[in-house]
Amino acid sequence: MDFLDAKINQIVINQNGRISSTVRTFATKPNRALAKNLGKIFGLIEIESVDPKISGLIDLIIEEIKNNYYHPKLDEKNQLEISARFETALKKTNLAIAAFLETEQISLDLERVSFLIGICHNLEIHFTVSGSVNAFLFYSLPRENYRIINVIEMSQTQAGSPEPLKFFSQVISGRLRPKDIFFVNTANILDYFSLEKIKNHFVGKTVGEGVNDLNETLKNVKVAKNFGFLTMELDRISVPAKKSFDVREFNYQKAASKDSMIALIKTERETQKFLTPSMLPEIKKYVVFLKLGLQNYLNKVKSGTKFFYQQNSKFVKPAINLPKLPTINLDLENKFKKVKNFNLNFWPKIFLPFNFLFKTLSAKIRHWPIWPILTRPGRKIFHQLNLKFKALPRSSQILLIITIILGFLFSQSLIGLTLKNRQQKRFEEYNQLIAEAENKKNEAASSLIYRDENQARIILSEAKNILADLKKPSKSQKEKIDSLSLEVNAQLKNLQHLTEIAEPIQIANLANLDPEIKIGPFAVLNGNILFTQNQKNSAIYRTNLDRRTISAIYSPDTVLGNVDFGLNVNGQEIILFNQNEKKVFSFNQTNETFQLIDLKFSEADKIIDATFYNSRLYLLNIGKNQIDRYAKTPDGFGNQSNWLTDQIDLSKAVSLAVDGSVYLLNNNGEILKLENGKKTDFKIDLIDPALVNPTKIKTAEASDYIYTLDPSTKRLVVLDKEGNLIQQYTSPAFNNLKDFAVSESSKKIYLLSENTIFGIPAEHLK
Repeated sequence: MDFLDAKINQIVINQNGRISSTVRTFATKPNRALAKNLGKIFGLIEIESVDPKISGLIDLIIEEIKNNYYHPKLDEKNQLEISARFETALKKTNLAIAAFLETEQISLDLERVSFLIGICHNLEIHFTVSGSVNAFLFYSLPRENYRIINVIEMSQTQAGSPEPLKFFSQVISGRLRPKDIFFVNTANILDYFSLEKIKNHFVGKTVGEGVNDLNETLKNVKVAKNFGFLTMELDRISVPAKKSFDVREFNYQKAASKDSMIALIKTERETQKFLTPSMLPEIKKYVVFLKLGLQNYLNKVKSGTKFFYQQNSKFVKPAINLPKLPTINLDLENKFKKVKNFNLNFWPKIFLPFNFLFKTLSAKIRHWPIWPILTRPGRKIFHQLNLKFKALPRSSQILLIITIILGFLFSQSLIGLTLKNRQQKRFEEYNQLIAEAENKKNEAASSLIYRDENQARIILSEAKNILADLKKPSKSQKEKIDSLSLEVNAQLKNLQHLTEIAEPIQIANLANLDPEIKIGPFAVLNGNILFTQNQKNSAIYRTNLDRRTISAIYSPDTVLGNVDFGLNVNGQEIILFNQNEKKVFSFNQTNETFQLIDLKFSEADKIIDATFYNSRLYLLNIGKNQIDRYAKTPDGFGNQSNWLTDQIDLSKAVSLAVDGSVYLLNNNGEILKLENGKKTDFKIDLIDPALVNPTKIKTAEASDYIYTLDPSTKRLVVLDKEGNLIQQYTSPAFNNLKDFAVSESSKKIYLLSENTIFGIPAEHLK
């Protein structure tokens, strides 16, 4: 069976023998059984001292930890988990160190002692650290790259100084994945090389090649310092299966000489059962039993048959040529006569219920005109078989009936065993899938230690899908699946960052002004005023969010039509877009006047969203597959220019936002980031549940967040600008979400739902 083993590379560079520091790395080499069950111990120790006994102290530490961990007392064996066993070994080593320091009269400044000693078992890693030794995780990423994680810093544990009786104190635990690299080094390495440069030694190479490159680089450092580092990665070890017993090597003659014939037969049976499939010995047992019984019966019939033919045959050979007949007693002859006179009329009685049912059904079916045609071949075959059966001797008829019955019983047994084996195979497959799902759950927990929530979501989703595909498990498996599903769903729910708002605050009900109102699909926030439109009469509705009052603004001189989206330009001006008529209007909030803006559109233009940034107007034009940009002028806007320089498919785009970079939202939930007219590498976290049909995306230069509206799932999703999922807001009251506005200064979010404006606190800003 395979297992994961720690593959450790260790390098110590002594620049000068007169340096008053000792650096030592070590890694145990247990046999395969110990490595599989208990893992490997590794460590890096640095002690600044000129005392010649320091080397002996380091030897003592290494030997004590090895002996106390791998060879504990009898009463402690197999009673502790890996982490507890490691801690116990460290405690005993503490006592040995204190005794050694006292016995050898070593004057040691514990502030100048640095070390990291750990144990790696499968995916688990436990270590104790003190002083200035560093520990980093090169977290494996796609494309043979790594993310650098400071393990000690992430664990929120300060590497303190050792104490005389508590040389080893705190233990840090975590998990290591295949392809990750655990890097431990003396602190002075970072005085000459950055972590990024060290990481580059491992990118695109094997760990061994990277260690050799870094070793050569350190040797060229012309300073009087000793360096030490070690790397650890997981390596899969294949354990060969044990050699199976070969029946050809079994000495039956020797066994027979040592035991009786009964023991020999038993040995043969056990050996055969071991070497053959589980179903075959059982079948053979019944076949042998039936064969013996049938043979005894046929012997009796055969002897009786000879007597019958001798008495009735017309052509009998002379008696002198006849073999000596066995003695036949009267009872056997009478028994033969009974067999001879055997009548098969009892079979109809056995099948009487079936016969009655058959006659009842056939009485109705016979009246069908097509029935004689359908049954003619069957009746012909049955008639021929019946004639052949009647032509057989009585003994052959009986033998045929017994054979049919035995064949039926054998087939039923075979079918039952097949179903049982199939069920057992499915049981084992389910167990493997359950174990795989549980391993993924644990792997997700390991990812969370390093704060990789996206990886944890992906792994947990895979575990959830595995458990969902297990249909009709056994009772014990169902209990395990249900329990595991609850744990996986609970972890996924925590990673959703979902804020469910049962009753959001209703700021205003716009239907109070007009019961037959038809609110447009936009909301523009300017200060504490939220603007939208009643498309029934083209009036602009103005809602004071602080006072919760609503008023309507009409345009007698300008026909707005139905406004599809709007945006705030500079705090005084709001731009409104009528998509169908391809008209753009400017609304002056101070004097409440409307003005038509002269923007020229062609027949091919189809503007579906717009935003304003740095005195420029950006229009999402899917008709031309382009982002149009207009510079703001005192009289309106200047000439149009194409912002996109790359060929990017905008057919699925529904909204855009600009903060220096341009963010495009597609209707499938994909978010693209563009810079200087070109697409950049931008990945967002796995959003659970997935975005179904998002409609709006918004951000601002001063904001750290990107907001996405998904009306289909009644959600507002908040991401940071690195693509990490921060928060999700949802409520059953969010029906037909049309637009939203965020006031980060007041930490509030306003959502336009149907004819209602709701307000919720922006918890991600607190």
